[in-house]
Amino acid sequence: MTQIQIDNADVFLRVEGSGEPILLLHGVPDSSNIWDKTIATLRHGYLCIAPDLPGFGRTKAPANFDYSLDNLAAFIDKLLVAQEITTPVNLVVHDIGGIVGLAWAARNPDKVKSLTIMSTVFFSDYEWHAMARSWRKPIVGELTMFLMGFKAFSQAMKRGARSFSDQQIRQSYDHLTLRNRRLILRFYRALNPEVFAGWEDELRRLTRDTPTQVIWGEADGFLPATLAKQFGSSNITLIDGCGHWAMQDETELVTEKIRALIATSNTPATNDQHE
Repeated sequence: MTQIQIDNADVFLRVEGSGEPILLLHGVPDSSNIWDKTIATLRHGYLCIAPDLPGFGRTKAPANFDYSLDNLAAFIDKLLVAQEITTPVNLVVHDIGGIVGLAWAARNPDKVKSLTIMSTVFFSDYEWHAMARSWRKPIVGELTMFLMGFKAFSQAMKRGARSFSDQQIRQSYDHLTLRNRRLILRFYRALNPEVFAGWEDELRRLTRDTPTQVIWGEADGFLPATLAKQFGSSNITLIDGCGHWAMQDETELVTEKIRALIATSNTPATNDQHE
């Protein structure tokens, strides 16, 4: 675990294992800790890279951090350069980590070896879920965010994943510092649906030409499983009875799927497809 400087942000970064790189990007209200069980498996054979994104976890980002898609894409590129990653990466994204990672992938398709998409959005016709809509509203967002106590937070987390421990939930809640809560509001307010116009087309070109899979909890209460079809991939896994955090509740299945997709991307037929 290390700290690196990117665009005036002091970024907390986990780098574990060895082998070809897998970049894992978390969502809200998580940190890189959400990948604990995933990394414990994948580090045996892969180099796992998992940052706390700006405004989350232990990363200290400036109050005016730029959450535009262009800057988010540039942020990930700088992170990989700082880690001297020169080969295409296997990208695994979840929730708002999808917005960050897919922006980078859409602009850097030659740097993506495989793509695993989990419970996220990247489309101009998407209307934010109820909690996100409240965060996007001035005053209402501040009240909703800053008055959110541990009990309500814990209940929401347990609805999303049955296997969260009280310690995991407390750790996530403790990461919601006053600064991070303000930055989360800034993040959501920077991403009006229309900003994805054009980007979504670049993403679909990427998923057409790059080994891609979509993994979704069938019982996701934040982002409905119907969204899984929008990414242009026919490789879709819907997990019965699973909520928003599939990597938490169905770690073995998710890591198996990631390994299988990477293996597919290594086959001669797949490589020929990209030449």
